[in-house]
Amino acid sequence: MTRPETPSAGPPSLSEERLAELMVKVVDEVASPAEREELMSYLVSHPEERAELDAQRAIRAVTRGWGARLEADLRARQASSWQLTAQRVGLALLIGGVALLLGFGLVEATLDAEVPWPPAPRSRALISGLVLTMGASPPSASTTTILTTTSTSKPNR
Repeated sequence: MTRPETPSAGPPSLSEERLAELMVKVVDEVASPAEREELMSYLVSHPEERAELDAQRAIRAVTRGWGARLEADLRARQASSWQLTAQRVGLALLIGGVALLLGFGLVEATLDAEVPWPPAPRSRALISGLVLTMGASPPSASTTTILTTTSTSKPNR
C-alpha cells in the first residue's frame, strides 16, 4: 500500500515588508541567526531577490563609515567657525582700538593751539590713508569748516 504523499511545504513566502526588514538586518549585521536563516531559505527559492541583497551589501560597503566621517567633518567645521569668529572679533577690536587712538589724537591735535593746522601735506596724506583704511567716510564740508575755524582761533588762556 502506498502512502499518500504529503504536499510539500513549497517555497517559503515573505511579505515585502518582512523581506525588506530581513535584508536590512542582514546587511547591517544585526540579524539573529533565525532571521538570517529565514532570509537565506527564502533566497534559495527566490534567486532573483539575491541580486537585491547583493546590491544592498555593495551600497553598505560604500557607505560604511560615512556617519563617523560626517560627524568628524561637522566637528571640524564647528571648530573652524569658532576660530574664524574669534579672528574676526579680534580684528574688529584691533581696528576699533587703532581708530579710537587716532581719532582722539586728531581731536587733541586740532584743539591744541600750538599744533599747526592744517597739518603738513605728508601728514594729510597719512591721515587720508588711515581714514580710507578704516573705512570711514571723509569729513563733510561742515566738519572741515568747524575744524579750520577751531584751529585758527586762539583760545583765551
